Amino acid sequence: MNAQELAIQACEISKEYLKPGISEKQFADICEKIMYSLGAEDVWYPMLVNFNTNSRYCTRANHLPSDDVYLLKDDIVLIDFSPKVNGYWGDYSETIVIGENEAYSRLAADAKFIFDQTFDYAKRCNTIGELFTFCESLIGSMGYQLLDPNGNIGHSIEDENNQAKRIFISLDNSNTLLRGKRWAIEPHIGKGNYGAKFENVINL
Repeated sequence: MNAQELAIQACEISKEYLKPGISEKQFADICEKIMYSLGAEDVWYPMLVNFNTNSRYCTRANHLPSDDVYLLKDDIVLIDFSPKVNGYWGDYSETIVIGENEAYSRLAADAKFIFDQTFDYAKRCNTIGELFTFCESLIGSMGYQLLDPNGNIGHSIEDENNQAKRIFISLDNSNTLLRGKRWAIEPHIGKGNYGAKFENVINL
């Protein structure tokens, strides 16, 4: 199993542990154990778990999984898996709705739609600028904001210990060509106090 397949499988297995009352930190620890049990040799970025209003955060600098934030009966959950297998990176995210909250369900469904459209469009454009402009326009047209604090919708996959070499899908890199690299597509959208995102890796 490669790193991306492992990330996706770990995400699916982890869902059975999402029970009201579990803390972000408890769930993050479970997710990491699942990754290692499936064959991950390491994580290239620490496990991200964000419950309820913490779903607005998308980087480690802004939010660590907390021992004091617990999953509610009706809740929204953002999880992000980043395993390494033989030096290669996996990178996969989902937003999961717990319970029957209509607003959470709409937010998650719209985030999935925006992700799917952006992922598909990446196959038909040449530069980061084209892809970013398409995605940003779609986000705005649906009444959402891009929540990433650095204004990006993803990044290149660099493998090994090359985090500093990541190229971000943002207007700062508008003229960078997409072809010949692997990219993690992850537009993180939000409205009000909540956010949502989906993520997968595409080879271009």
